[in-house]
Amino acid sequence: MGKMRILIVDDDKDILRMLEFNLKKLSANYHVGAVKNTDLALKKIEEEWFDLVLTDYMMPGMTGVDLARAVHRLSPDTQIILMTAYSSDKLRTTSDHIGFDGFLNKPFDMEQLRSLVEKTARQSKTERETRLSSKATPVEKLPAEETISLKTSSQPESIDQQLQNLKINSGVQAVLLVNADGQLLKTAGQIVTKNAGDIAKNIVESFLATSKLSNLLENKETFKSSFYEGDAYNIYVCHVNQTSILAVIFDVTLRPGVVWFYTKQTAIALSPLVK
Repeated sequence: MGKMRILIVDDDKDILRMLEFNLKKLSANYHVGAVKNTDLALKKIEEEWFDLVLTDYMMPGMTGVDLARAVHRLSPDTQIILMTAYSSDKLRTTSDHIGFDGFLNKPFDMEQLRSLVEKTARQSKTERETRLSSKATPVEKLPAEETISLKTSSQPESIDQQLQNLKINSGVQAVLLVNADGQLLKTAGQIVTKNAGDIAKNIVESFLATSKLSNLLENKETFKSSFYEGDAYNIYVCHVNQTSILAVIFDVTLRPGVVWFYTKQTAIALSPLVK
């Protein structure tokens, strides 16, 4: 059996180091990574496979619950343990649908951590073996109706659907798809129509200025995104491809980390669709 890959996420560097050190001591079969914020965690999970994510609940940007939602979208088979100083009973009630695989109440001792991680490791191994055995049935033996539904579900969503899903999932006020010339291609959500053209034009001009700044700083690649803070609304802009960019306008009370995650995922999905 290969090593169990574990990622720890906590904005407290002392707790982060302590957990990383102790998990490595618990077993030579644990490959342990540690990051101090949710943005780094999502980047890691996009690049690598992890069997288990051990995350704090209260962190800047995204909570552990927000991170769990994002992880399940990126890597549905990754298990998640939530660490919290709050009542885990209350969290179990409010976040059952997230599907946490365990809770650790802070403060906890290493024996509690060992027990829960080992339990999760056993579950992970059993589920992997079950998934592998279930793949033995060839697709051609499925009934015709089932084969058709599988093909239909794999069809890419339209641009309009992608923008609408981004608005719903992130809770932003408006989503704008703009071409490199500053022309508004499509929108989702609420935006003042008479200002839409000027907003799109200024977004592109600002983003291009940021890209020029990147070149002046001698970056090997230009900036892929920009974030503008206001007193009522923030704007997050993300590069889609050479012909277009994606911008979201959202209330300052929303967590930027959540908006960042869903916008980035949508930009990736839109890239082959927008010419």
